[in-house]
Amino acid sequence: MRFGKQPAMSEPGNPREIFSYSATVEIAYERHGHGPTPVVFLHGFAAALTTWHDLVPFFPQESHTLYLLDLKGFGFSSKPRDRRYTMEDQAAIVTAFLERMGLSNVVLVGHSLGGGIALLTCLQARDGGKDDIVGRLVLIAPAAYPQRLPRIMRWLRNPLLGWSILHLLPLRFMVRYTLEHVFYDHRAITAKRIARYMTCFGRRGIGYVFITTCRQLVPERYAHLPDRYPAIAVPTLIIWGEHDRIIRPRHGEKLHAAIPGSLLTVVPCCGHNPHEERPGETYEILEGFLRNDNPFDNVP
Repeated sequence: MRFGKQPAMSEPGNPREIFSYSATVEIAYERHGHGPTPVVFLHGFAAALTTWHDLVPFFPQESHTLYLLDLKGFGFSSKPRDRRYTMEDQAAIVTAFLERMGLSNVVLVGHSLGGGIALLTCLQARDGGKDDIVGRLVLIAPAAYPQRLPRIMRWLRNPLLGWSILHLLPLRFMVRYTLEHVFYDHRAITAKRIARYMTCFGRRGIGYVFITTCRQLVPERYAHLPDRYPAIAVPTLIIWGEHDRIIRPRHGEKLHAAIPGSLLTVVPCCGHNPHEERPGETYEILEGFLRNDNPFDNVP
């Protein structure tokens, strides 16, 4: 596969819109394009919808409509102190968003924690007899199997230590430290990218969200989920960075073996965030999958 030239990091200027899930929860999102294929993006932990901004310019506006969501508690979405930050809680909100927007046969794209939420959303839709909601899955280094949490998330699970990290360490230092462990190519950690993440990290109430989310990510809670992956009946693309240190690539091989007809593509010289570190390559992989009318043929 020949990969195209990478564009400079951009910040699409579409205004944020609001989806009111409940009296206390409003979900911020952006909409890009006006094409017939709906693509919904779910970001990972300690990120926001802005994580997809490098990928957005590649999509032709006339063929896709992109919906970038800030998960509950992240970015500009509400941060209520209601202790409801499990993956199940987030998946219920995503399902409600899809239904409220009248979307069907959605291409659901999830990264890391958002990938785990995308898996749950697909399974919950199947359980509820709503098989037409999700048409295809794209899972970018998803949280699909129980594992030891990354070090920073283990620290945040301790309320006192987590509070100290989030309130005493300089925000710029914390962001750079995190990105250096996420990215393989540190040249991608630019001043503009650091500023983008500082906006996500620096919003009021985010400390409670980070700590509560980490405390509710109990591996044993999701130990049963892998047993259900063989029941996923939608075309599924799995993308992994070759040098991912957050969720190791062997998890991708395991998930590929579990989901019938899935396609696994590994992005070389890349860490945990292919859509930011290698957006051109990531788009070409995505575009090939979306263009294939018979994705179960498993042809790269």
